[in-house]
Amino acid sequence: FPQNFIKVNPQFGTVTLDGNPGNSTYHSMQLQVTKRLSQGFTTQMSYSWSRSIGNDSNDGGFAAFTTSNHYFDPRNRALNKALLAFHRTHDIRGNGTFELPFGPGRRFLTNAPGFVTRMVEQWQLGGIFSWTSGSPLNINAPISTMTQANINMPVILGDFPKSTGNVTPQAVGATYFPGLRQLNIDPAARAGVTTLQGLQSQFSNRAIADAQGNLILVNPEPGKLGTLGQYWIEGPGHVGLDMNLVKRIRLSESKLFEVRMDVRNILNTPYWSNPDTNINSATFGRMLASGTTGANNADVDNGARSFTINARLNF
Repeated sequence: FPQNFIKVNPQFGTVTLDGNPGNSTYHSMQLQVTKRLSQGFTTQMSYSWSRSIGNDSNDGGFAAFTTSNHYFDPRNRALNKALLAFHRTHDIRGNGTFELPFGPGRRFLTNAPGFVTRMVEQWQLGGIFSWTSGSPLNINAPISTMTQANINMPVILGDFPKSTGNVTPQAVGATYFPGLRQLNIDPAARAGVTTLQGLQSQFSNRAIADAQGNLILVNPEPGKLGTLGQYWIEGPGHVGLDMNLVKRIRLSESKLFEVRMDVRNILNTPYWSNPDTNINSATFGRMLASGTTGANNADVDNGARSFTINARLNF
């Protein structure tokens, strides 16, 4: 074999290259609908369908310069081209306000007595809605048999479509891959691997199988790249709906009293964290959160439903 068959530059202990070899491509279709204020109602909705592809998700700044970009094959950097970590296929945003049709000049209670008019007029309902599809997830087999950086994908043997993944709550936490289970094909085989140069620590014969025990994902052989594509599936999407209710009372020509209630996450929708995607991890497929709910539970990064009431005098 040539001298650099296993290590590209065997004469060097470490080689660091500072440059700008990264590249990316962004495609999108964007739609926006706006309804101007009429009859007390106005709204704006936008939708984006996009695709972000490249070989490096860093977008510049200090973190990008201090983070190494490890290539699967330095002789073929195109192998790293895939969906970028910040890619989102679908994104829907909307907001609107609606002035309730009560009081003078409105559809209902136009000629109501003065005290009734004060109670029913100038009520406004507002909301902000968002729905974003999940981030790309890399199903990985991180053992140092391909590169020193522990980056590799598993070998796909069975049916594992891109649509795989569904949040399934359990007694404790949730799983993202219901019906899949992890197998340890031959637990005794590890003892037969030498410990020299840390080789035994890199050995793993774990695999992912379906409910019938058919192998779907396995670790690649030493020196080979896994056949499953990078960022093969998407994580759980996120839904948010915030609303508010405002009541204004005119005290005088220059003074306006306002009472407002804001409801954050009115649907109380959980904000699920991404699952563990390491096929060699004992928690593969589990929703591992770092939020206040603890590990293996829903990440409440966007907060549980909350109410805020405040009053203000404008003058």
